[in-house]
Amino acid sequence: MISSLTQEQWDAKVVELGGSILQSWAWGQFQESFGYRLHRFSSDQFMAQALEIALPLNKKYAYCPRGPLGDAQAALADLKSLSEDTSIVFSRVEPNEKLNLPSSPKETQPSHNWMLSLDKSDEEILMRMKPKTRYNINLAQRKGVTVREGSKQDLIVAYRLFLETAGRNKFQLHPQNYYWQMHEHLSPKFLKLQVAEYKGQPLAAMLLTLFGSTAAYVHGGSSWQMKDAMAPYLLHWEAIRLAKRLGLATYDFGGIAVQTQSGRASPIKDGREPTGSWAGITRFKKSFGGFEVVYPGSFDLVFSPVWYNVYKQARLVRKLLRQ
Repeated sequence: MISSLTQEQWDAKVVELGGSILQSWAWGQFQESFGYRLHRFSSDQFMAQALEIALPLNKKYAYCPRGPLGDAQAALADLKSLSEDTSIVFSRVEPNEKLNLPSSPKETQPSHNWMLSLDKSDEEILMRMKPKTRYNINLAQRKGVTVREGSKQDLIVAYRLFLETAGRNKFQLHPQNYYWQMHEHLSPKFLKLQVAEYKGQPLAAMLLTLFGSTAAYVHGGSSWQMKDAMAPYLLHWEAIRLAKRLGLATYDFGGIAVQTQSGRASPIKDGREPTGSWAGITRFKKSFGGFEVVYPGSFDLVFSPVWYNVYKQARLVRKLLRQ
């Protein structure tokens, strides 16, 4: 049913069901700031927050990131009510269990994430890292790199670092306003901006979300200048220590790569070992120690088979044209 929960009740239930910040009330408000229409469903058995995403020809789909939570089958029954709006072709869900639904032709969230448990002492966490990672953390400290919490004004510097990293590794970046709105809606309770610098010169920056028992690295970048100072290593280490001080249980490094059929590394699953720039990012994350979490995948609850087929064929044509 359409949720009648307050923000506090909603977030408490999301945490109880092990949900991520992507199902939090504040994240929904953040998405609404870009004009997305939001739907929230809840019962004693499940919770689901979905936003409408535009498609060509005045069609759209409802996307439920890292959800529904709880009883997915019960949630699907409520999500089907979205079909009353004939412009909604399907609902894309990312539950914690496999469903008897078509797999999505595109996954929005990474299917493999790298996590670190924070139940050990700093010394024990350091000892479980790759020796080179420990060395690089110490090297950054010896060179005088420091890490501080950034203000909203520091987003200007952070975005420049994000741009540089995106260009270097050839991945797409959100528009600048996306990060401003994220900070506006999530900080300071659910978001921290961390900046690594040397004598006032920013070398690396990250946005870290805080929700439930998890700190999650969601966006970051570093400068190629003074790359030998190893600022990204110290930046993550200090973020890990921050999460521990806040009493959180897990540090989520975000997506890691698996090999795609095209031979390029991607955070989207395909099952083989990664190569390319995403492989380097993956090696970096894994070097801190930790464990891999594999999600069941993304599934589409189809309301209009005809328009859903049009959507899939259009995606296929665009893919062929890009080759």
